[in-house]
Amino acid sequence: MTHGIMLALAAALIYGFLALSYDIAAKRHYEIWDVLLYMQFTGFMIGLAVTMFLRLPFYNLRLLSMGLIGAVAFVGGGACYLQASRERDIAANWTIVNLSVVLPILVSVWWFKDAFSFAKGLGVLFTLASIVLIGGGFQRKTAAGPGSRWFVYISLAFFLNAWLVILLRFVPAGYGPLFTAYLYGIGFLLVLAYKLVRDRHWSKEGGLIGISAAAAMTHWSGLTLTMAALVAVGRVSSQAGLVVYPITNGLVIPVAVVLGALLLKQKISFRSGMGVALGMVAMALLSSS
Repeated sequence: MTHGIMLALAAALIYGFLALSYDIAAKRHYEIWDVLLYMQFTGFMIGLAVTMFLRLPFYNLRLLSMGLIGAVAFVGGGACYLQASRERDIAANWTIVNLSVVLPILVSVWWFKDAFSFAKGLGVLFTLASIVLIGGGFQRKTAAGPGSRWFVYISLAFFLNAWLVILLRFVPAGYGPLFTAYLYGIGFLLVLAYKLVRDRHWSKEGGLIGISAAAAMTHWSGLTLTMAALVAVGRVSSQAGLVVYPITNGLVIPVAVVLGALLLKQKISFRSGMGVALGMVAMALLSSS
């Protein structure tokens, strides 16, 4: 159990740097589809290289189908999230999109028959409370309401991100790298097809390529660690989803908010600080046996 929790915590930390990469790309107004194009290509090359190194078979119809679903969810969710990030900071966007952890948890209970313990149930509640508190001030910068473009984009990112997270539970042990190769490879083809039809301008700006590559490396690492955590916890507990998801997709929010404050000089309100504290309590509860 401890090994799986440590893997999940490492994923949460790495996902925090993914949030920074997304926020920098959005605030610099890099072309969204160029960011996604370079990101998908970099992720595909990493996944392909690791797959070859581990000598995994290159064809698996089940994983290919999952990769197609995941690619549609990831590309669509990524485009929506980057658009929403142009209007709000990490504390708002990263909070809302990771609130989608509720859906994978419900799927874990319904499909995999994961059972709640009292402590872990409290951990889930504290995680959600942390998310709500940290995102509580997201209406301060603009007057955007439920009918705004921002609300539409972040809602779509919320929904699509949940489906990608759910898929990770179905990846067989040891086949994570192959799944990522399919995920990013198909995603690259989807973005490439879109650009060929709608926009044949290819940005070669060094900053854009660098941020896109950083986003790919952090996202690939986070996905791989999440899948490894699910497998490790699943070997010793029937609650793999209930343990891993709140950490990787819930506690990553305090991590990202703190990193945003330290590295991007984004301000943390008292309410957000309280959310970080609740997140730490949730981590302790979710880590309990």
